[in-house]
Amino acid sequence: MTNISFGKEAEKMAKLIGREMPAVTFVIWDLTPFIPHLHNWRKNIIFVECDKAAVDSLAEKLSVEYPDYDIYAGVKKPKIKISRGNAEASIVITAREGKERREVSGSHPKIEKCLVDMLYYSRNEILPLSLNDVLDLWSYYLAGAENVEDLIKGPTIRFSEIYRYSLRRYLGWFVSIFAFKLSKKMFRSIDKRHLTQGRKNLELIRMVDKLE
Repeated sequence: MTNISFGKEAEKMAKLIGREMPAVTFVIWDLTPFIPHLHNWRKNIIFVECDKAAVDSLAEKLSVEYPDYDIYAGVKKPKIKISRGNAEASIVITAREGKERREVSGSHPKIEKCLVDMLYYSRNEILPLSLNDVLDLWSYYLAGAENVEDLIKGPTIRFSEIYRYSLRRYLGWFVSIFAFKLSKKMFRSIDKRHLTQGRKNLELIRMVDKLE
């Protein structure tokens, strides 16, 4: 079971895809639960991961169904396919991984995957999401709890799951450093091995930075 709820438009789109393209297996989520914590971003983005062979046909279908949305599509790295100018929102379509993964539950991802994917898209400048905004979002979810009550009220987040998935996104080094920098103000428990690795990675970067 996924550990976060997504927006009504994502659910509506999921029903549309299931009805119009029943043979397509897909994962869908959107920014609805995260927008309140993204300081400089207010437009929704709906992410759809589908069978590799269906990426282009799904992009074409959704571009007709959502004439006010920008459309990004690509097997691995999505590129802007249709720009509407002052679009109401955006749809991002990529190929899903061939086998079932633990960070996905049914047709929705878990929050750990969402956080890493947003970091991936912003850091690599694939989508116009501010990296500073995404890092603030990470700070909120990883270090926002100030006591046990806050931790219980919020979504269950497993840093080990974040780190495992970030390795597949080639962001493990970055995530370990970020966790190490946040560790002094985090109430959430994180395996000390991740923090040690983060400290070592940061020290290595500082050593390289000093080279002339």
